[in-house]
Amino acid sequence: MSDKPAPFTDSRNKLTIYKITVIYAAFYVLMKVYSIVVESLWVLPNLIISLPVVIVGIVAWWHLKKNKTFWWFIIISIIVVSAVRYFEADWVVWLNQNL
Repeated sequence: MSDKPAPFTDSRNKLTIYKITVIYAAFYVLMKVYSIVVESLWVLPNLIISLPVVIVGIVAWWHLKKNKTFWWFIIISIIVVSAVRYFEADWVVWLNQNL
């Protein structure tokens, strides 16, 4: 048998997931800015919706700079990003009607 670590205990996998999270957050913000500027969509609801993804991206970037990775943060970031993407359309409409 080889001495390779299990996939979930390999630190390279955590680093890769963190990098994907940072890139996704940056891309998401760029797409929101594009939708606000070019497509003239609602400004405040779209900025509010992008806040959780921005926070996750900044924290992931900060962890990468400190060279610290945690599985609990990866799980939280997956849940946050998935929830934002799933409920995004409903939340944007609700925010636009109530702000």
